[in-house]
Amino acid sequence: MPFDVHVVGGGPAGCFAGIAACQQGKNVLLSEEHMQIGKPEACSGLVSKSGLEAMAPYVSYKKVMLNSIDSAKIMFSSGEEFAIKPKKEPAILVSRCGLDMQAAEAFENEGGKIRLGEKVTRKFEAKMIIGADGPASSVADFFGFPKINSYVACMQGDFSYQCENPNQAEVHLSARDFPGFFGWAIPINEERAKIGLGVALPSHPLPYYRRFLKKLGVKGKPVEEFAAVIPTSVRRMTAKQSGSYSVLLAGDAAGQVKATTGGGIFFGSMCGFIAGKNVGSPENYVREWKKAYGLDLALHQAFRKLLNLGNGEPHPLLVLLAKRLFFEEWLSNEGRMDRWSRMLSLASLLSYAKLLGSKALVGK
Repeated sequence: MPFDVHVVGGGPAGCFAGIAACQQGKNVLLSEEHMQIGKPEACSGLVSKSGLEAMAPYVSYKKVMLNSIDSAKIMFSSGEEFAIKPKKEPAILVSRCGLDMQAAEAFENEGGKIRLGEKVTRKFEAKMIIGADGPASSVADFFGFPKINSYVACMQGDFSYQCENPNQAEVHLSARDFPGFFGWAIPINEERAKIGLGVALPSHPLPYYRRFLKKLGVKGKPVEEFAAVIPTSVRRMTAKQSGSYSVLLAGDAAGQVKATTGGGIFFGSMCGFIAGKNVGSPENYVREWKKAYGLDLALHQAFRKLLNLGNGEPHPLLVLLAKRLFFEEWLSNEGRMDRWSRMLSLASLLSYAKLLGSKALVGK
């Protein structure tokens, strides 16, 4: 075989896997089923600033930035609202297509080769394989990996829409309107927003999507629109030795996605890079990605399971309790979009205890 490594999938997970494998001195082929990297675009593109900075020097978010999102308003069906303005971790709305193209260019600059319009289901060009081919991974199916346990189906469009604050994302939680997930409106500018929702499978998103758009008063056709399926649980096995093949899964193919929001750019890229570093060594790959990000992904999944007790929406009494315990303020001070484990640090917990103490003194 002319190649040492065959990466299947040209998203961030696949490109970062390819970059790291090239840096290990490997001859790497990346196969992408579509005719253009990043197209069709099936992602909101909202990523934490720290996550995007971790992807440097291979991508520069400033070149593909659409908007800066400095706060989020979370709206519950009970009428309660949470307003969170993270001081430590703002979010950046980027062009997902532009980000993917940068990652692909970085891979080629490292000496990798890309083949477009090539859907790989069984004919592999190397004995070391990295499957980064999405939640319905052909690589995972071919090599008999266990199925991912849970998914959400999403729809999103780019519409004319005026958010109250052009730098604030709107998050809608309702067991009736978004069973098993949530709805969103992410401003692109003062006149446009990415509006979408997700529902847990086997529900179909289309009727919920139409009702949500009507509720928001959205009129006119979207500039762009997509439907996608997102995993909300990590695959039970993410790497194996199968005969003479060493097979690693990364990104959505591995379920390395935040179960709370479906965001997978940061974790997919970082775990993809770890896969490329450990190509040919399934045990090392699993050990390293779990050490780096396993707790964070587990915390996101645990919170998703908690929300799912109410079909995607917390009980109104829990919302009121969270407000009375000043969770809004603490999340604004210490909140992280991705690395939830850091909110469990001693410094973060002491900060919360200090906040409660100060509020108690004011109450007196």
